[in-house]
Amino acid sequence: MNNCLIKINNLCKNYKYNNLYFSVLKNIQLEVKQNDILSIVGPSGVGKTTLLNIIGLLDSFTSGDYYFDNLEVKKINNNQKNIFRNKFIGFVHQFFHLIPELTVLENVALPKMIKGQTKKESLDYAFYLLETFGLKDRVYFKPHYLSGGEQQRVSIARALINKPKLIIADEMTGNLDENTADEIFDFFINEIEKNSQTLIYATHNLKYANRAHKKLELTQGNFIK
Repeated sequence: MNNCLIKINNLCKNYKYNNLYFSVLKNIQLEVKQNDILSIVGPSGVGKTTLLNIIGLLDSFTSGDYYFDNLEVKKINNNQKNIFRNKFIGFVHQFFHLIPELTVLENVALPKMIKGQTKKESLDYAFYLLETFGLKDRVYFKPHYLSGGEQQRVSIARALINKPKLIIADEMTGNLDENTADEIFDFFINEIEKNSQTLIYATHNLKYANRAHKKLELTQGNFIK
């Protein structure tokens, strides 16, 4: 596939409710190369989050083909998807989804420990990331003691700790004030570019959408040509 990280052909996603079928995604065509930065825009309810969840192996699709780094997704089981996702995909969400009982350091280190690294290796690298992100003095805090912007930095560090090929972000600045959102978004894009990673993100903010290498608009279940 020649440097192609994601290849999607004729992908459809349907839901069944009271014996009626509803189409969320219709014949989606998408190709994303390694190191691409892609934004997806569109009104609420058009399927942006559903598509991101499918790309991130969190949701299934009804028909079509999806290849991730030459892997045919519909041929692997859920356990294989979990392993693959932990190794190759990082997620940043609008809601930070930090574990309140764990410290900031433990929250960031957890995906690396799940991957099989030792606790010391995981905590050491988590500390390095948090220091890089300007959070050295917050590593032993619980998440609720942090500001929204600090919590989002923690969630970004957690998404990056396994050095995934792909980062998926869904409205990551939606719960932040404008100044904090600008700072976090700039920081996020700089980290992605510095690490030569691939990024797909959904946003309602056209200022942020236009920062991508390519912007796609999703409406009525498909991309506007």
